[in-house]
Amino acid sequence: MKMRMRWLGTACFEIVLPDGQTIVIDPYVDDSVSSPVTSDEFEGCNHIFITHGHYDHVLDVGKLANRFDPKIFCNEVTAASLIKHQGVSPSLINRVKPGDVIREDGFTAEVVHGVHVDFGKEYQRLTGRDLADEGPDLRTVIKKGLTAMLGTDQMPDQFEEWMDKYSQGEHLNFVFEVADGKRIYMAGSYPAPEVIEVAKGANAHITLLQVLPGKTLAGIEEPVAQLAIASGCKIAIPQHHDPLLPGAVKADLSELKRILEEKADIDFMELVPGKWYDF
Repeated sequence: MKMRMRWLGTACFEIVLPDGQTIVIDPYVDDSVSSPVTSDEFEGCNHIFITHGHYDHVLDVGKLANRFDPKIFCNEVTAASLIKHQGVSPSLINRVKPGDVIREDGFTAEVVHGVHVDFGKEYQRLTGRDLADEGPDLRTVIKKGLTAMLGTDQMPDQFEEWMDKYSQGEHLNFVFEVADGKRIYMAGSYPAPEVIEVAKGANAHITLLQVLPGKTLAGIEEPVAQLAIASGCKIAIPQHHDPLLPGAVKADLSELKRILEEKADIDFMELVPGKWYDF
């Protein structure tokens, strides 16, 4: 049996390993703008891996935990949020940090360092204005940063509630190695120089490459491409480039695709949300 994978929007992936086990990454579908499925339609869930604790990476963890009793791997802050706000059993949660190696039947997962996008810096890059001069609180920085990045201010009604409940915590990425030796790098990270250095150790066959939505990619295609190239992958699958909010500007992936194909002969493989692919 081949490994099967489908992308479900934002950073959510459902991966079925050759032995039939299912790994879910960053489950967020029921409130997603672009996911074609609901949490009831997941076919299985033996393990959940979470890059960080923001709502668009965790909102459906509790629903999957109730259905499947999976092992959950996340940072300390996210663990506390899931227990408090989603009623996830502490017995399911495994707190992990960069440098940890998780060994399960059928696969291993290396936990590596990641970096979240800086909303204040992106606001300044995209607008030419400095939020620090206005002295706003963190919530305002995030809202203004997202508006600049996505080209829309249509926040969900629960946005402030979700931001209060679900803090980021330490940003994690993962390198999975399945039984046939195939390595999948969940690069859910801003392409900071230190992350590109980390990527050099991934030795990936497939990199799940965070691209960032809306206007954010424009002007940073080169470092995003360098992250993929550093990982050694032959296939780069973009993620987190779909509209995070209603009315968001569509991300233009053409320049990133050109760089990857010209500089590294990497297959830039855009997955149709909800469609299964064999690898």
